[in-house]
Amino acid sequence: MSRQQARAMLRKYQKDWHGFYTDILGVPAEHIWSKMHEINDSIRDNENTAVRAGHGVSKTFDIARMCLQFLCCHPPATVVTTAPTGKQVKDVLWREIRDAHTNAKFPLGGKLTTTMLDYQESTGLLWFATGFSTKPETVTAEATAFQGYHNQHLMIAFEEAAGIHPAIWRAAQHIGAPHRRFVAIGNATSKSGEFPACFKSPLYNKIVVSVKDTPNFIEGREVIPKIYGRAYEQAIRIRYGEDSDEYAVRVLGEISRKGSEGSYYGRILADMAARDRIGRLDHDPNYDVYVAWDIGYTTAIWLFQLVGNNVHFIKYYEDSGPGIPDYVRLLTEWGKEGNYHWGFDIVPCDMDSNSTRIITGNTALDELRALGRKVVALKVERRVIEGIERTKRFLRRCLFSREGCPKGLERLENYHEGKNVQMSTEDESVFTGVPAKDGNDHGADAMRYASKAVEEMHLGSGMTAQEDRELFAKYGG
Repeated sequence: MSRQQARAMLRKYQKDWHGFYTDILGVPAEHIWSKMHEINDSIRDNENTAVRAGHGVSKTFDIARMCLQFLCCHPPATVVTTAPTGKQVKDVLWREIRDAHTNAKFPLGGKLTTTMLDYQESTGLLWFATGFSTKPETVTAEATAFQGYHNQHLMIAFEEAAGIHPAIWRAAQHIGAPHRRFVAIGNATSKSGEFPACFKSPLYNKIVVSVKDTPNFIEGREVIPKIYGRAYEQAIRIRYGEDSDEYAVRVLGEISRKGSEGSYYGRILADMAARDRIGRLDHDPNYDVYVAWDIGYTTAIWLFQLVGNNVHFIKYYEDSGPGIPDYVRLLTEWGKEGNYHWGFDIVPCDMDSNSTRIITGNTALDELRALGRKVVALKVERRVIEGIERTKRFLRRCLFSREGCPKGLERLENYHEGKNVQMSTEDESVFTGVPAKDGNDHGADAMRYASKAVEEMHLGSGMTAQEDRELFAKYGG
């Protein structure tokens, strides 16, 4: 695409996405149905758009073409797309982008690869679209790189948004541009998380797309190819029931009433809530406040007290990016405001690892102690699954402040076994046997460290000063 062609397209189609679809991409006008109009008008007119949808309602087809429209009609533009897995990025969303680009009625130009469309070489402008997925071991680097996307015109598209890592959500929310558009679309497969939260936020224009909205369902025939209609609705209704969670999510586009599939602690927390073990819970000045840490790019912190045979969790906090001194300053502020008397800080064994020492000259354990914290480093956990089973037992001893721990409770509820994406189907999930690294693991790991400390170190509210010193000498080093 030459600059002259780009300017002509800019003038004619910048606000007219419908004309771009029909005149440039060759989409039949009769295939552009009411919900596509609603979604695309929202992307054009609003900075943030959240779309929860049933299955088979052309959401990927549409978002792929809106990414192309934004890129082609707003030079210089950057379009960034992401999805939970590489397969979803390459073989689903970007397959649609490649198809739309290749089969356009007029050549769109640029250098097209599997997950990138680049106009920079031919125009000298910062002008491209790219797609990526996030692996657990690279999420820190991906989040950092994501924050580096800046341009005069910027569009960010989250496909299957419920599965996007929280660190990527946070990074996306901090990217600004003079002309910025963000769209999150997918099935709301969990009742909590970043995607369902969009539908409670005043910052988003919110759209719901049901299978019952499609022309194929309304007319009872195939009006638009590849879109679901009455046959799909009937199949889900017969198999699961019209009152089922599956029908609500897959057909109606509603938010799931359940936590994450394969949740380790979801049922236990539901039972605790029913028994009023999650609710109003204040700090008790008669007992020490312990801190359980999971330290990394994303750091999770639980504050708890040991009151008789119960464990009171009074506060949870997590953030990405700040260093240990920032968290210690925050703890100090909370301590002064709440008149806390501090017990131990509990950290995992790898906080004394040489990898940290190589980078900073001090381990995380060294740094915490230098800042005046009284720290216990736990011994290595032989198998994570054993720690999870211990934590299940431990949670039944716990009470939680709903006001102080909302994000932490969400993390625990959504901590789940990883899914084998390659082997799973729409109707049946196959799991990996190990926890998913999707952002919920940080809070869950810190809780696991708390359970190990309480049960194996035998912390207790009735310790004498001498017993406290002996315990710290044994475990604190």
